[in-house]
Amino acid sequence: MRICEKIEMIPAIHGAEMFARETRRLCSDGKYDCIAVDIPALFQDDLADAADELPLISALIAYTPNIYGGGAYGSVGVDVDIDIGNDSDDLPFCYYIPVDPCDAMIEGIRQARQRRVPFRCVGPYALRPPIPMAAMPDEYSVNKIGFEAYTLLCRKAVKDMPIDDTDADIVADNLRELQERYGNILAVVHISRFDAVMKRLNGESIPRNDTGADAFEPYTVIKRYINPDHLYFALSELPFAAAKSQMERQNPFASPTDPTDAVKDLFIDTRENYYDSREQTLHLSPVRIQAALTYLRNLTVMSGRLVPTLFDIVEAAKGVGGNAYALRVLKNAKYYPFLPMADDDATVNVGIDRISIKEDAYPDAEREIYRAANLFRDTELFWRKLDIKPDPTVMQKKRYRYSWNPNGVCSHVPEDARIEGFNEHVRSKAARILTESMARSEKFTSSVKDGIDIRETLRNWHTGSVYVKELPPVKNKVDTVVIIFDEDHDGRYPNRTTWYAEHEDESTLSFYSTNPFDDLIGPGVARSVYGGLALLFPPRSVPNIFRCAAAAGVAGCAAQLTAGSLMFAKEKNAAFLAAKPPSLQMRSLAARFKKHLVWIPLSTFSTETLTRMRRFHVLNGKRVRAWASRFIGDEL
Repeated sequence: MRICEKIEMIPAIHGAEMFARETRRLCSDGKYDCIAVDIPALFQDDLADAADELPLISALIAYTPNIYGGGAYGSVGVDVDIDIGNDSDDLPFCYYIPVDPCDAMIEGIRQARQRRVPFRCVGPYALRPPIPMAAMPDEYSVNKIGFEAYTLLCRKAVKDMPIDDTDADIVADNLRELQERYGNILAVVHISRFDAVMKRLNGESIPRNDTGADAFEPYTVIKRYINPDHLYFALSELPFAAAKSQMERQNPFASPTDPTDAVKDLFIDTRENYYDSREQTLHLSPVRIQAALTYLRNLTVMSGRLVPTLFDIVEAAKGVGGNAYALRVLKNAKYYPFLPMADDDATVNVGIDRISIKEDAYPDAEREIYRAANLFRDTELFWRKLDIKPDPTVMQKKRYRYSWNPNGVCSHVPEDARIEGFNEHVRSKAARILTESMARSEKFTSSVKDGIDIRETLRNWHTGSVYVKELPPVKNKVDTVVIIFDEDHDGRYPNRTTWYAEHEDESTLSFYSTNPFDDLIGPGVARSVYGGLALLFPPRSVPNIFRCAAAAGVAGCAAQLTAGSLMFAKEKNAAFLAAKPPSLQMRSLAARFKKHLVWIPLSTFSTETLTRMRRFHVLNGKRVRAWASRFIGDEL
């Protein structure tokens, strides 16, 4: 917005990427002699070096040291009596600004340094804890209504916000002084005092009684890199989104980063890069990711926003992918890839209203804890509780393994119900395939029988005849279902066994799977993945079918599972669910036992369904069922 002939002014909200992008656009489209930013001049001398080091993120800390190596309790002429807890009354106080790459004012400094033009800090002299702003219009609307309309809505939202008139006077007078020295100035002013500064620039100067730079005498400014694990508390955007914006800067052909696209990338990137095994990645199929995004959208809309918070993101990830996925999404959202090569003494630990630093003058002393005010924090940050169970550590897995009773093994009841339902569905599907394979067509005479055969009728359309089909009843039922998920990697599946039914509604289950002890997720709870399984219903007592098939000269897990199941099948037809049709070896085995394999392609079922079917859990006895759902209930 062109305020006068020499000054173009843009409002800004700290840490919002859209304002930084607009500042970058203005600097690219126009030519400015000076860039002014609404930051206290106390930080002028240190901001240049800190901005040059971006994308490494540091903090400029203004504090008052004393001769004893601790911080001063308060500061001269500044009221620091803010309510941050009874346990912090005896802590020293300080201010800091994070050199946030997504902040419009920091972006203005970066542009000034890159374009070799001066920048000036024209902010108020007195340091005060910032007043949290009211809820701003959702930034998602920028793409719909444009930047100028959005900033107008933001200015209306903060018009009743209390501001210090002296601060607006100082900013306006500093801009007037720059106007006398430079011909074209870009001023990035905080939105809370944007209108007040604009009115003062268009009117007369109001006399003030401030001490100018003398107000900074009690403070010492130091630069520290922010602990990478604490960036979330210092930045307004998620560190993951901040990293995306920095990668966009490095690629001149990249499209602008969209907030919603960044959230999608967060879920997908976590799925692709934070899992070691292929089975875990397949468990989080694209269908699940889409379900998580839909759930996240609903959570965000319920809170009256369109751009989600980190709490909503983690809650959605947990609801769809379980504790493990939610924890990985949380870690990935807080991860920033540009890490400083600095020791612990050169970093600052940041929390909510707290920082801890080690002073240069006292390198052997312990870290000093300060009550702190983030001058770039426009919204209130507070703690919220989210129940996430982290993955067990290596030591916990060892304890789970040593406490495992080798004589007690059972299944998880919800998974039993799920696999029996799938078994019934596959047997019904195999019966329909058999029925349709025996269908016969004939010309219509007096009865349509089992319906008109459309295909045959169209084939003989030129004759004018109508054909009907007859489906004879299938005498043979299907009592055996063989499911082959993986027949090419026998070495992955050392666990080959048979589980017997606990009641008459369950099947006898034989399977080969991964070693459950490789993935212990809780006390008495192990996770495994099927390579293949066979179900016999009604249940019956059978020996280990893998040993029986091996004794008969059959090799390979898939072939042994199929042959062993056919040995004990009572019906002629058996459902064979696999990616490929039965091989010649398997068809020969079926013929040997006078059985027929009804092939059902795996592709007839969704990847999501098959992924959920493959994963199962082994419990160390029935007593473990009492607490097993605490570890695996959200994965079903």
